[in-house]
Amino acid sequence: MKTKIIASLFAAASLATLSGCVVVVDGRDDGEVKWASTWEAENKLATEANQELAGKVSVALAGDESLAGEKISVSARRGAIALHGSVTSTDAVNRAMQLAAGVSGVTSVVSRLSVEFPVE
Repeated sequence: MKTKIIASLFAAASLATLSGCVVVVDGRDDGEVKWASTWEAENKLATEANQELAGKVSVALAGDESLAGEKISVSARRGAIALHGSVTSTDAVNRAMQLAAGVSGVTSVVSRLSVEFPVE
């Protein structure tokens, strides 16, 4: 019985290492193995941090009068900011990138903005 439990624990620990999970053994001698996903918790924290940083950048952009009326959305991943949408001038692209780079926590800024000049 103990050999079976030890083999089960070894197999579970090996699988957990490969899958980003942690094996939790409750100390009872019933051989029951419980799983606790660390990936899910880490992913949730990273997602929340990304959303918070994107929100800070969005607030900075919205507070700038020269960008009023521009269609800019923001995404973040591990400190990297991507600006998406369309603006009416290259000055708006430059200003948006400058403002985003100035937000605490931003490590880099990538522009995916397109410049759409009004047709007369």
